[in-house]
Amino acid sequence: MEHQTSIAEGGQPCDGRLTIEPFLTRLGRQIDLAQRRLRFRLADSRFNPRRIPTLDPQRFAGLRVIIIGPAATVVEDLAGIDVDGFDVIVRLNNGIPPALAAPAVLGARTDILFHNLNETGPRPAGAIPPELLRRAGVKICVFPHWGFQGNKRALERKRRELSGVSEVSLQVPPARFYEGLRRDLDGLKPTIGLVAIAYFLACPLRELQIHGFTFFQTRYLPGYNDQVTTDEDARRWVGSSERHDPARERLLVQQTLQRARDRDLTVTLGRHVETHLWVS
Repeated sequence: MEHQTSIAEGGQPCDGRLTIEPFLTRLGRQIDLAQRRLRFRLADSRFNPRRIPTLDPQRFAGLRVIIIGPAATVVEDLAGIDVDGFDVIVRLNNGIPPALAAPAVLGARTDILFHNLNETGPRPAGAIPPELLRRAGVKICVFPHWGFQGNKRALERKRRELSGVSEVSLQVPPARFYEGLRRDLDGLKPTIGLVAIAYFLACPLRELQIHGFTFFQTRYLPGYNDQVTTDEDARRWVGSSERHDPARERLLVQQTLQRARDRDLTVTLGRHVETHLWVS
């Protein structure tokens, strides 16, 4: 007997296939998501002997920290500031080469490097071979996207590459902190700059200075990203990612900054950071 498929109003078959197949697809995605979350929880467990070390906020208690972003305006932001006088100098992604080229302006050290570990491909963040990290004096390399959706393959590759480099520790921010940022952004991926700024605003520092951020409204320093040489390039670069929302991140930085100041943390923003943070 041939299978009979009745036709419902609108000309669609109503034998159940059109409702079951989307259900099975959604169910498969939910199962995959649950498995990925479970694998991440196991990787992040304190009982995991191969767990990536977590960047401890108490490590920075009472210290003076400066975060140097990649915007070309950082040169004006840092006028008159002794960068190397800070206890901790933080840079992002491909921030080491510009600093090595202009240490008198940008500082000679890089104590902590936040890097997304995308060293190749169409949107590279800059290669960081061990010899470059050693030359810059990097003590901690931070992979910022430590959540179940982060690029674990790149993290594992870098861990293997640095396994014999005792001077550099590969670490991640607390998972709860990173997942909180994603919730605040309604699931969007935070930029590496937001992760660094929000992390240190929550630390028990003596002082924090933030320079070289214009929230993708101006070009980068020469040598940071050759694909972004104009202000329009910067806006196009972040827009093409489809994973970041600079306006929402700017609002989140405003809120996090206010909370930090409410607990009496001394926070100084570079002139251009201040201007672009509060622009309407």
